[in-house]
Amino acid sequence: MKFLVEYFLSKSIFVNLLTFLIILIGGFTAVKMNREAFPNINFDIVSVVTVFPGASPAEIEKLVTKPLEEAIKEVDGIKEFRSASIENRSGIVITLDPDSTDTQKVVDDIKSAIDRVEDLPEEAEDPLVAEITTSRQPVIEIDISLKSNDSSIEAEKRLKAQAKVVEQALEDIPGVARISKRGWRDTEMQVDIDPMAMFSKYLTSQDIIFALKNRNINFPGGNIAGNQKEIILRTIGEFDSPQEIEEVHIRSNEVGNSIRIDNVAKVAEGLKEAEYLDKVNGKKRSP
Repeated sequence: MKFLVEYFLSKSIFVNLLTFLIILIGGFTAVKMNREAFPNINFDIVSVVTVFPGASPAEIEKLVTKPLEEAIKEVDGIKEFRSASIENRSGIVITLDPDSTDTQKVVDDIKSAIDRVEDLPEEAEDPLVAEITTSRQPVIEIDISLKSNDSSIEAEKRLKAQAKVVEQALEDIPGVARISKRGWRDTEMQVDIDPMAMFSKYLTSQDIIFALKNRNINFPGGNIAGNQKEIILRTIGEFDSPQEIEEVHIRSNEVGNSIRIDNVAKVAEGLKEAEYLDKVNGKKRSP
């Protein structure tokens, strides 16, 4: 060791050149090295989300979450999984075994197991299986909001129109892999039932739901909210206007007399109930 120190001290020019060469090679390598501003990191977590419109948490648990959990239990390479059943939605978070040598195979097995579940309700959407990675996190967030706090459906349509223009412009940019939206509320038809009129004609809310189902193939089962004075039935589907719903026949007799929706309810176009409130500087936004 002492010999090396004495050698380099006696060869100062050589040492300086060697140091300069090392710095030069290091700088050249750094410039040519592939770099990522936002490298993808896999957390070995998989989420399974299933939407079942109009279903209560208890129905979600029994009809969606339980069958999916039974399928997931059969997959090897899983450390644990947790589930949550809320209104309209089932969510399952799966943690993969860190000792697994092929995590991609485990993910593929989970997807295959979910696809094999055949006894989910027809009204439920297909389960969405996704790996949780940094690539799924937004690099840039763009907020679009109205100048006023107008919450009318016309204001919502203007806001969505602006958001669609921005979305199209972003999709045309090279390198943009995915665009997701938050705070996006779809329109729906809201049927405000008059309980007294309904009872006077010996009808129930289920009679109205059944009539709508027969006319609207995308009717998800309906959400009923309200109190003793009013019942609001929300339906999302193929009706284009409130007038189409008002003309739906609930019941007819042999002589041609019939009861229509507009005999027992008022229909109006409204907005789907927001799952959460999203604001920027106190103003409603549509990312």
